[in-house]
Amino acid sequence: MKYVLLGAFGLLSILSYGQNKKFTFKLGAEYELPRKSEDLSFFGNDKDGIINLSLKKDELCILRFNPKTLVQSSDKIIELPDATRNLNSETVADFGANNYWLHSDWDKSAGKEMVFYDKIDIATGKITETNKKILETTKIAGTQVASGFYSARTEDKYGFNYDADHKKLLISYRLWPESKKDKINYDKIGFHVFDENMNKLWSNEFTMPYTEAIMDNADFSIDENGNAYLLAKVYDSEKRKEVDKETGMPGYHYEVLKFTKESSKVSTSVITMDNYFLRVASLIESPSHEMIIACTYSKKAKNQGTDGVFLAVLDQSNKVVKFKNGYYEFPLEELTKFESKRSKRKMEKNEDYEAPNVRVREVNVGKDGSVFISCEEFYVKVNYNYNNGRTTTTYTYYYQDILASKIAPDGKFEWLRKIPKNQRSAPRNQSYGFLSGGPYRGTLGYKLISDASGYYFLFLDNKKNMEMEDDDVSKYHLDGAGGQVVVVKLDPDGKYSKELLFDTREEDVMIFPAEFKQINGNQFIGRAKVKRNVFQPLLITVN
Repeated sequence: MKYVLLGAFGLLSILSYGQNKKFTFKLGAEYELPRKSEDLSFFGNDKDGIINLSLKKDELCILRFNPKTLVQSSDKIIELPDATRNLNSETVADFGANNYWLHSDWDKSAGKEMVFYDKIDIATGKITETNKKILETTKIAGTQVASGFYSARTEDKYGFNYDADHKKLLISYRLWPESKKDKINYDKIGFHVFDENMNKLWSNEFTMPYTEAIMDNADFSIDENGNAYLLAKVYDSEKRKEVDKETGMPGYHYEVLKFTKESSKVSTSVITMDNYFLRVASLIESPSHEMIIACTYSKKAKNQGTDGVFLAVLDQSNKVVKFKNGYYEFPLEELTKFESKRSKRKMEKNEDYEAPNVRVREVNVGKDGSVFISCEEFYVKVNYNYNNGRTTTTYTYYYQDILASKIAPDGKFEWLRKIPKNQRSAPRNQSYGFLSGGPYRGTLGYKLISDASGYYFLFLDNKKNMEMEDDDVSKYHLDGAGGQVVVVKLDPDGKYSKELLFDTREEDVMIFPAEFKQINGNQFIGRAKVKRNVFQPLLITVN
């Protein structure tokens, strides 16, 4: 390993040499966002520049950085004359060449919900189109969160999904229910599809085929043709039983619902479960433009464990078919690694052990037809605290081991590798919804970088975990408490290697590996946080 420090212009470059890749970190000078402003987004590309967007009441602040040197090149404050007290920033739609700040508003007297965009010119750091309305509907359901001692606001109103090529955007929402009774209410969901120029391709609001008591919305997606999809969990009855007591089989199934510009009808495709219990499910468009269903599954009824992963594809006739073998079971030998002796004994004693809390994170389809699946152990602990007659609720988020597996083009399960990782947050007083970005992450989670040479997992870890044997147990990394930036590499054959990139405590900064965004073929941009509203741009180059 080699370290090089460059003092000029406040830049730090740290080089780390692996077997096939060199990771170069360039850390720019500190900059500060306006006091009491809301940090919205950090994004851009290697040609036009990098932007940090923040909002303070009716002012939008745009800071621009040179993507090569990371030096701040401009600072603009833009007045928002149309801003109301109900304005809420939603997301930045980043299409590479075109970038749009999406924000919503709510007109209570008229009973209208609206979404607007401002077009951002990254090269000049200016707004070129302002307050363009792209969506209007009636009251939308969301999550109520506290915004003060005596007030609350609704968040997670909208969902945002892109196709595999990042050329189409789906904005979805659920209308306020007509009835509060789940047994008689049918969800009405809005779908609005846009191209990379924010031209609306189509929109419609569809009534779901099942009541809320029967159907749960699992995942939304969109394909290259602008068709929208919803992966839904459908129960056999309003009793919502996971297990049919008479048969011992699942009391539910999954369906893929398809929504198109050409029809006001919803087409459905049932996923055959073969009497297994599909758990956490996701629906994505692959680089080859197939709609892939990826789920964890279990053979058992009474727990939420995972035997392995289930893969299926929505074919051209709109039917769900298994991908090759469909079910791929995790080998126990790999799952027992990095566990305590007590846990290992329990796992080995259990003839059909299931890994807990596993979620599918990424599904990558190779040019040769092989499939790489990355999973992560994730869960939330809810704690109820009683003090002086009042109850407060806190949430602790756990991001733990990575389970990475590869399936050959012929359907053979090539390998599973367990990457030890033990991250958790401090208890937090807010629960985070799943429509607009998922649960709290902070410095936790990981970033996956992959190419023909292998798969590279970038994350923060405890320094004591650098030299681990198969019988060792991971030490905790606590969110916001320093940590080491490490990279774990799996080559195409599953060979494992781990390397330390740098120690954040030496620079006294916080790094957010999972938030890094790709700005070209081998560079990723992110930030190091120094303190509240004080950051440093951070560029990773992989060669």
